[in-house]
Amino acid sequence: MRIWGKVIRAVVVSVIVTLVAMALMSRLPGLDIPPPYWVLGTLLPMLLSGPITYSLARQADLIAGLNEELSDAYAQMKALAETDHLTGLANRAAFLAAAEQLRAQHSGRILVVDLDRFKAINDSHGHDVGDRVLHGIAQTLLRCAGKNDLVGRIGGEEFAVFLPGADDQAAAARADAIRAGIEQVTIFDRNGATIRITASIGVSGQRSASLPDALQSADMAMYRAKRSGRNRVRIAA
Repeated sequence: MRIWGKVIRAVVVSVIVTLVAMALMSRLPGLDIPPPYWVLGTLLPMLLSGPITYSLARQADLIAGLNEELSDAYAQMKALAETDHLTGLANRAAFLAAAEQLRAQHSGRILVVDLDRFKAINDSHGHDVGDRVLHGIAQTLLRCAGKNDLVGRIGGEEFAVFLPGADDQAAAARADAIRAGIEQVTIFDRNGATIRITASIGVSGQRSASLPDALQSADMAMYRAKRSGRNRVRIAA
């Protein structure tokens, strides 16, 4: 319908322009346009502009459709390149890029969340159970995170959360809510027994001058949480 609308408009404009031009020419002294020419002046633009416009409109629609398909394909490829396939979270590269942009606009804190004894879960129950654990943790992080927070998987069993605008107190409270939420995640092994899951969380300090510094300080705080007995939160000095 859109193509035919373009054809009709083109034909009408062609006929009107031709007839107006003929009308102006007929007013010149000594120039009298016979009636058959007026008929030709009406039919020829219709016969010429109609098919040409239809062909061009069809090509334009095809090109527009191809461009739309290419845009969709690019968006899908970009999403795949930036998404961790197992958890659906941003992968490390995408998380760091997005966190850098957010951090340029808002100060905040980085949380590094590392599952406790995850290797033992994989070794004892198999990688399929381990994958379910990771997926469950990702969903918990998304549920506990604020609407403006950025969540990503930055390593095997390591996740990160950027909290824009958060100070130490707010970041520690969010981290402890995440820790408690992870502790409540229910995953069953092949025999139906519940697997206990905990995580140690480090919070970056306010002195971090750059994103790599913030990530490193949160990582060091996370290791202090591990050494302190696991399943706890520590804030970078």
